[in-house]
Amino acid sequence: MRKLQWLLAAGLLCVSAFAQAEKPNFSGTWKLNNDKGTRDGPADRVYLETIVQTNTTITVTTKSAGVTNLLDGTFPIKDKPHVEKMGKNYRFTKVSWEGPTLVFEISDKDGKKDTSKFLLYVRESWSLSPDGTVLTKFRRSGAAQKPVVDQKYVFDKQ
Repeated sequence: MRKLQWLLAAGLLCVSAFAQAEKPNFSGTWKLNNDKGTRDGPADRVYLETIVQTNTTITVTTKSAGVTNLLDGTFPIKDKPHVEKMGKNYRFTKVSWEGPTLVFEISDKDGKKDTSKFLLYVRESWSLSPDGTVLTKFRRSGAAQKPVVDQKYVFDKQ
């Protein structure tokens, strides 16, 4: 009986430690390392992102010639999607934590209902190296009548 109590106490302690694990802070200026990820632009392109993160929001600003980043803007970090009307369509944006990984899910639909037709879907997951100097992003995107595309981007902290 004593062993069972000890094991139960140890298990609760471990669960508590994992539940309180600090979320990484992605704040800073990041430069794309063109050699370490998916090549989808010129080898010498300069792609800088400035990220400002609080407990409840994340703001992304991209500087790169001729690039419009779908993830530029300020997003609430919560488990519920934010919905906004964009012309005739709707954009559903959800930013949430999956353990130490920050996940962005963006979908454009032709209506507000769950059964509405998808026009675009992007899921991007962010992870930070243990020393906080490398940001790795995995992106999966798809659009109506087009194949799914997987990409990897690696950024170095400036």
